[in-house]
Amino acid sequence: MFERPFMQFTIMVAMSFGMLETGLAQQTSAPAIQQKLSALFSSRDEAELLEPEQAFRLKTTFKGSATLIAELLPAEGYYLYKDRIRFAISDANGVVIKTVRLPVGEIKHDRTFGKMEVYKRPVPVEIDLASTSKIKKFTLIASYQGCHEKTGVCYPPINKTLNLALP
Repeated sequence: MFERPFMQFTIMVAMSFGMLETGLAQQTSAPAIQQKLSALFSSRDEAELLEPEQAFRLKTTFKGSATLIAELLPAEGYYLYKDRIRFAISDANGVVIKTVRLPVGEIKHDRTFGKMEVYKRPVPVEIDLASTSKIKKFTLIASYQGCHEKTGVCYPPINKTLNLALP
């Protein structure tokens, strides 16, 4: 009867929700049905969600010759989990991480993970580095995870790779 299985499904669902006012022969109403179904199965809140790169930004600067400041910047209405923030070095060329210092966060009763320490504001992370070589180039891998406060939608872990050089 129909060329596409999706059209059959759309019309069946539309009929069950009373969205079709005329007979099935009137296929010109399919776009209207799809719009109504789209509104039915999606939330206005989903449109508010930012792409991961916009929701959680990362910028780096050096403080002195061996301290890297990695600033994680959650967008307004987003937060980061403290225990999901990690840093590692690859292509090290003798550069190693000595210590990573995170500031104190605030306690949140998260829908997904329960009681958690989170950051809702920019997070300056101090990373002390050491080098055993004259080569100063290295690759920093930052991993972090956060959520949208209003909807409770949590993003999968984000891994950023930055090619850097000691000053």
